Amino acid sequence: MINIRSPFLVTVAIAMSFTPDVVRADEERLDDIERLAVADPKPFVLVEARGEGNVIRGQGVVITAHGHVLSAGHVSWDGKNGRFTDKFRVSFRGTGKELPEGAVHAHKTVFSDREDEVFFEHYYSASLQKQNGSRFIGHGDLALFHINAKGVFPKIDFYSKKKPKVRLGDVYHLCHFSFPHKAAEPTFLINPVEIVGVAQTTSGIQYLAKGYYRVGSSGGALLRDGRLIGIQSAAYTVNAKDIGEIPMGLISFQLVWGDLVESHRQ
Repeated sequence: MINIRSPFLVTVAIAMSFTPDVVRADEERLDDIERLAVADPKPFVLVEARGEGNVIRGQGVVITAHGHVLSAGHVSWDGKNGRFTDKFRVSFRGTGKELPEGAVHAHKTVFSDREDEVFFEHYYSASLQKQNGSRFIGHGDLALFHINAKGVFPKIDFYSKKKPKVRLGDVYHLCHFSFPHKAAEPTFLINPVEIVGVAQTTSGIQYLAKGYYRVGSSGGALLRDGRLIGIQSAAYTVNAKDIGEIPMGLISFQLVWGDLVESHRQ
């Protein structure tokens, strides 16, 4: 016989008493994420740094309608030649119908569930924004770029103007494209990650989150309630046998907020 006084059953009964038109706060936040997933164009981009005979690629996110892009600072490091580079370009994936004019490349690929898929990449040259000769923001693994084109770009807002609070157990969403070295993979990924700690690194204080991610997601945006709260810096405990898999592990990220970036904008 079932005990109707069970706390679990009482909880279920209360939950079922809600009317269908009541929307919980977490459902509203998921709506924000879903809208970003289907947006075209998206504010999420790929950042490409060119060294001498070498190309470095990472993720980025547009934070102003004028084309300012926030990414990981180490994207500009040319490890093959042991120096930084100042040659950059930014690319959007999608139809680009509402983007300013730029170079366009069409790619054709085949997925296991889609045949002869065609997608477009829209390229723009970009400049690194330096302050007092430094390419890094706040001495952390953050860098700000500016797209060299006139027009209006899709952007995302900061979660907070001041430095936000982070708590253990908070769940954010990591937004990034599939491994950027493979042009034939246009897949856009949004993965929830859980905040599990904080660490002192060579790039200063960073936070740690557990979840699924794609290799090559440095510079990817972390969202809270559909707004920008962090930029991924590094990944750890990769358990994938090859780059095409999505591993489970840890990422480190740096918090970002409006006032932190404002002084770097030119």
